[in-house]
Amino acid sequence: MNNFQMHLTYFENYANSYINKHHDACLTLKKEHTFYVLENAITIAQDLKLTDQELYITKLIALYHDLGRFYQYSKYKTFADRLSENHAYIAIKLLKKNEFFLKEHKDIQKQVLCAIILHNVAVLPQKLNKNYLLQCNIIRDADKIDILRVMAHHFTHSLPEKDSVLLHVKDEPNQFTPHILQQAINKEIIKYTDLKFANDFKLLLIGWFYTLNFSISKKLMVKSNMLNILLQSLPQHRDIDTFKEMLQKDFIVYS
Repeated sequence: MNNFQMHLTYFENYANSYINKHHDACLTLKKEHTFYVLENAITIAQDLKLTDQELYITKLIALYHDLGRFYQYSKYKTFADRLSENHAYIAIKLLKKNEFFLKEHKDIQKQVLCAIILHNVAVLPQKLNKNYLLQCNIIRDADKIDILRVMAHHFTHSLPEKDSVLLHVKDEPNQFTPHILQQAINKEIIKYTDLKFANDFKLLLIGWFYTLNFSISKKLMVKSNMLNILLQSLPQHRDIDTFKEMLQKDFIVYS
């Protein structure tokens, strides 16, 4: 039985309880982010021609993937997991107490919990069940596409929640870490814990283009124009220009 409207109501009430109590723009941002990710996930799932059951699971994962952010921010005033708690683990704890969620079939519960707990890891574990792997890849792509939108907006605007959203990196316009840039050029995974400057963060985000799992995901990311916005905000430097040229060639394929 598809109970998505019930889950949607639960999420709305849960998110609003924090927003109405704290009146903090960061919490509103996370609620909005959830619905953008949901939209992205549905678009990806439809392009992949998933079954109704698979689409239902995709929607539950997207709806609940950042459920832990509300408690995290209200308690610690940060979205940095390293400075607080892993928000994915918080979401798992909450879902295991959710009577609506516990009424779902066990296989649905397992796929949703698996995708949420793995949506923010650097690399997925090997030998995941193919259905679980599919859902993990969808939420990871859908999440990255919208995080890019959120970050591009905050990098180019002075907003009250900017420091928290950018995970407290140093906002020095002309500074970047050379080895971070080299990792980006090599299409390697950049760790959040290695970020020092805002430009390092931009390089991490732009490099996500190469980690996306589906062609439709790359098309959505390129179409959003957020990659170009971040690229244009990077400082003038010979090696950065090399990185930009490499990306522009790859973007054309998905334009």
